[in-house]
Formats: sequence, C-alpha cells, structure tokens
Amino acid sequence: MASVSFQGQHHCGGFLLRTRWVVSAAHCFRDRDPQTGLVVLGAHDLRTAEATQQVFSISAVFTHPDYHLATHTSDICLLRLNSSAILGPAVGLLGLPRRPPRAGARCQVAGWGSVSDFEELPPVLMEAEVRVLGLDICNSSWKGRLSPAMLCTRSGDRRRRGFCSADSGGPLVCRNRAHGVVSFSGLWCGDPKTPDVYTLVSAFVTWIWDVVRRGPHGPQPSPPPRTTGGPAGVA
Repeated sequence: MASVSFQGQHHCGGFLLRTRWVVSAAHCFRDRDPQTGLVVLGAHDLRTAEATQQVFSISAVFTHPDYHLATHTSDICLLRLNSSAILGPAVGLLGLPRRPPRAGARCQVAGWGSVSDFEELPPVLMEAEVRVLGLDICNSSWKGRLSPAMLCTRSGDRRRRGFCSADSGGPLVCRNRAHGVVSFSGLWCGDPKTPDVYTLVSAFVTWIWDVVRRGPHGPQPSPPPRTTGGPAGVA
C-alpha cells in the first residue's frame, strides 16, 4: 500500500506495481504539482518514522489520455518513483487481474482516509471488506452515469463499510489482485443509495504495461497543473 502526500499531509493512496511504479487515481493530481509530492511505502502509522517505511519523490506522472474529470472516465495514472523500492515483508508488489471480479465477490479496500464523514484522517492504515456489485444494478443507482470501465462495491454488512475522503487511488484487492482503483462515491461515505465506484483495472492492463515497458521513452508525462487547490479526496 502506498501513501501519496503533499506538504506532510496524506492525500491519496496507491499500490506498488513494479519497484519504480505506483498505480493511483488520475484525479489525485488534478490540482497538485507531482514534484512536490512524496510516496511512502511500507507504512502503517503515518505519524511515526517506522523502520519499514521507504520514502520516494515522484519523477513523473502518466495520466491516462482519456481521463475526464467531470465523468471520472479513465481515472487512473502511473507514478514513476525517483528510485527503486526494496521489496520485503512490509513492501510488496500487487498483481493485475486478467478479468473483472464476479458480482458478489468479497474484496478488501484499505487506506488512510477518513473513517466517516467530517472526521479527521486516521494516522493508521484502515481496511474494510466489501462486496462487488453488478454494474447494471450500480448504474441504476447512479442514473446511468457509469461506464463499462468502472466497478462498484457495497458494504458486506450494515455498518456502511467502504472508502471515504483521501482513500482515492487505493486498490480494491480481490484474491490478491488489484481489481479496482478508488475513484468516487456519493455525497456521504458508505451511503448505500450510491455505491462506491472504482476504476476497473482489467480494462487498462494493456495501457499500464505499455507505459511501464516503454518507461522514459514512452508517452510524455502529464504536465503539472497551473493552479493549486485545497485538500482533495474522493470526488
């Protein structure tokens, strides 16, 4: 699990795909200069400098060319770290899926985002179990706004489990694969009327590996934004 921070404040999540590559959400960088950001791997408590933590600067951000802020389409990006992570018990790679998860599958979402509306960010990594919701059912809740390259989940119980502000970019893990990237939710965290929505990773596997394999010789990194806004989390 990766924490992306700006000015010492956790901002978004992500996951390590290769030792120099992190996958996150494109909207996490819509109003941020990547050169001022840091990526922390191997963390549990962000308040302390744990021995397991590895800290990197961001050398480049590659946003999917079809990303659209208003519709959340293709809300995915790749971060190239300034150096390679050292793999170990606290820092590992997360694989990509070949196909979407089935409806009803139990998965986990984790992050340092808020545990409920209007609360401060927790310092320690939190995790919740959720269940995959069929896109047709989810789309009826979202009034047809979702695309086939999106994935939905809902809480597996009545405790409104799910993601919240500042969990954006984190992975939805099903059977040890990153099936989703946290993208957006409804007005309230865990609101069953508007299920949580992720970018469907399996729809972008070809693009992801193309960027990673071509590296510095591939597509040009996304330009830094012209303006800087306030803290942002789930859109």
